[in-house]
Amino acid sequence: MLKKNLITLLKITVSVALIIFLISRVGLQDILQQFKTTNLWWLVFAISIFTVSNFLGSFQWYLLLKSRGIHLPFGHVLAYYYVGLFFNNFLLGYIGGDAIRIYDISKKSGDSSGAVSSVFMDRFMGFVLLTTLALFSGLLWQNMLKSKTVLFVTIFIFAGWILAFIFLFNEKLGHNVGKFVKLFFSSRIKVKMSEIYRDINSYKHDKKILGTTAFISFVIQFFRILVHFFAALSVGLHGHLKFFFLFIPIVALLASLPISIGGIGIRETSGVALFSQLSGFLPERIVAMEFLAYLIGLLSALPGGIVFMLRREQINLK
Repeated sequence: MLKKNLITLLKITVSVALIIFLISRVGLQDILQQFKTTNLWWLVFAISIFTVSNFLGSFQWYLLLKSRGIHLPFGHVLAYYYVGLFFNNFLLGYIGGDAIRIYDISKKSGDSSGAVSSVFMDRFMGFVLLTTLALFSGLLWQNMLKSKTVLFVTIFIFAGWILAFIFLFNEKLGHNVGKFVKLFFSSRIKVKMSEIYRDINSYKHDKKILGTTAFISFVIQFFRILVHFFAALSVGLHGHLKFFFLFIPIVALLASLPISIGGIGIRETSGVALFSQLSGFLPERIVAMEFLAYLIGLLSALPGGIVFMLRREQINLK
């Protein structure tokens, strides 16, 4: 418990420090002024797009579960997905939304390994496609980058995903690496790790599901980039969509690092570092754009909180 509290405190410290840095650099009044002139219609479009991406995300997870023999009504999967989104956005630590999803599916189906492998694949495909978008855009429009450091980092991350892919779907390699890793765990954990690895590895035999869910994941990432584009329009930032395909995947990858609370601070700081290269993209508007994109994610996750509270009330009534 103490370790978890310290990690959470460290994440809060990072987020607060970055926000203070941005405010000192940009100016609080200048940032707040952007919210006063926000075009709400663009925000409505952004929330709608994000909501569609959430439905697609739940359908992708539904297909992954079905492939593992976990047959649940789509409505149940949608509810579990939204509860996971809620906890991912509103918990400062302790139990993440993915852990909640795994718990719900495990309890409902009795298949904990299938629950873990489906959530893992859901996340893995999202990160791989996000990195691929960042890499493709970076290579295509690298002349727009003042510094190639971001491109090199993206290439490094992409190489890491390639190695992870080989490890996950090459049983011989996985077995050899597993023998070393298992030296550090108890027999019970070793057995569970083997079950989870076999479940993940077995996805390679269902190429139709992999292809379908990869395409859905691509559409999800495309829509979530559009969310930032609409958030930019709402605060008066008018840049070509290609810039968002170039920069937002990089911002999202950095914000996903487990070193802050919900990516707060990192999202805004990296957004300013990247978008300020463009003419007319003032730092205060970039901060407002990224913070609005974060708020859109929070609002889109609220139904998960309602589902969770209703579920708790039903349990209490019983």
